[in-house]
Amino acid sequence: MTMMISKFHKLIQSKVVWYIVLGVIVIAFVGFFTPTMGNKSSKPKEQSMGTLFGEKVSQQDYRRALQNTKIGYILSTGRRLDTTREVVEALQQQAWQRLAMLYKAGEEKVIVSDQEVITQIQRTPIFANQNGVFNKATYQAVLGQIGLSPRQVENVFREQIVLQKLAYRPMQAALISPTELERAYHMYTDRIVVDYALLPREQAEKGASVTREEAEAFFNENIEAFRMPAKVRVSYVEYPVADFIALAEVPEGAALQVYNQNLENYRIENEEVDAPVEYQPFEEVEAEITTKIAEFSARRLALEQATSLVADIAPKSQNEAPDFNAAAAVAGLSVKTLPAVGPSGELPGIDPTAPFRQAAFGLQDDIYSSFSDAVVGKDSVYVLSLEQRYDSFLPFFEAVEKEATEAARAKVAAEIAAKRVFEIRAAVSDALAAGTEFKKAVKPFGLSVQTTEAFDLTSELDNEYAEALIKSSITVPQGKLCPVIPVEDGILFAYVAQRSSTDAEIGLPALRGELINGLSGVRMQRLAADWQAAVMEEADLQLNEN
Repeated sequence: MTMMISKFHKLIQSKVVWYIVLGVIVIAFVGFFTPTMGNKSSKPKEQSMGTLFGEKVSQQDYRRALQNTKIGYILSTGRRLDTTREVVEALQQQAWQRLAMLYKAGEEKVIVSDQEVITQIQRTPIFANQNGVFNKATYQAVLGQIGLSPRQVENVFREQIVLQKLAYRPMQAALISPTELERAYHMYTDRIVVDYALLPREQAEKGASVTREEAEAFFNENIEAFRMPAKVRVSYVEYPVADFIALAEVPEGAALQVYNQNLENYRIENEEVDAPVEYQPFEEVEAEITTKIAEFSARRLALEQATSLVADIAPKSQNEAPDFNAAAAVAGLSVKTLPAVGPSGELPGIDPTAPFRQAAFGLQDDIYSSFSDAVVGKDSVYVLSLEQRYDSFLPFFEAVEKEATEAARAKVAAEIAAKRVFEIRAAVSDALAAGTEFKKAVKPFGLSVQTTEAFDLTSELDNEYAEALIKSSITVPQGKLCPVIPVEDGILFAYVAQRSSTDAEIGLPALRGELINGLSGVRMQRLAADWQAAVMEEADLQLNEN
């Protein structure tokens, strides 16, 4: 009985099992715990996280907003979030903004229909097949992978639509004046020729050096920049999926079932709008589908073996420590140990699709958390065991002397370069104002001039500095210097030698709609950001100190 309890104690910590248990609980009790239902007097008193609009925000409401913010990011980008300090702080800020916006939406009675939610879900790229069409099987697979129920996803999307509707109202003020439109037309269509000269980096930074004492002083002034990150050293066992292929079974008819359920994945692309829809014949893709099913089955077998090992590692009582090496030996597995793992960098020999690093950093030095659940990748499944954790620390100068010296030198180099560039630009500007040609104006500084071919925003400029030159010159009048342009190998001084325009009265009508849409989009983003800032100011967020 003790053995069964200890295994269950470990298994309920497994994310897969826990999501199943949690899903049942949520479905069974969601009605009761909806804020507008249930007996409020029986709800336990919960500590406030802070106030918005003078009203207390419970821990439950804040955690829900934080969770929905994370889910919204994952579903919109298709990527998992890093857990760096900066990301955590940004998420917390977004969660408070979300709560403030939803409060305003409640005041203004913003309503979202079920059909709007369905439409938004079906338009989300992460739920689409390879042809860009919503696929129910993909939708279910994504939800299963990140441990969400359809109800949770629907609630997140409903909130997202509420926020979009609310933000759209101030965006309607994004009107574009005729003057702005004409200016944009010329930015888009003017043909430009640029003269430019490169000040090489070594010339710009000439004379930059630091002594050991100066480097150490810089280190002491910026010591946090040299903080060593936390690391963790782990041992692990590996279950290569390829080792289970021979044992994997593909049920009869399974390939055809997968084909029928994911038919849109096998649509034959046709650029003709009125062409009939055609699909690759099942016979052409049967082998490919069968291989994928076999790989899936093999991965499942590897997962089962890994999960069994996890249960065997689990201590049999609270007084017994887990014995990772002994359990691995009994299973006939070799234990490997990695050097200390940091928050970034390569993991040699590890399947890059497996969340190995996250699992390693999730281990704790206690009897139930010092070993991991099965960590599943495309090609391998792992079980990890903690060897040692290393806290983040501030090093002595001697340990990072090389890095500190280079950083101090880079700072001095930047200061020297900035002063030199300012002096050169001022001298060139004065020379141009006196009627000197650009080529002659830069000659005293030993710079040679190159000239671009004529270009505009719609043409492709064949030049190694094309992107930088276009961005810096697109709004500059003929005969004027562009802002200085930092590039990898130095600093560019650029001069608009020629700018030829077409008559806006003739060309603008054809581009009016495209230009208005582009300008409105930029302005709408700015208005939305300003409106959010105003709402947060009105909300007067006050955080509790606990």
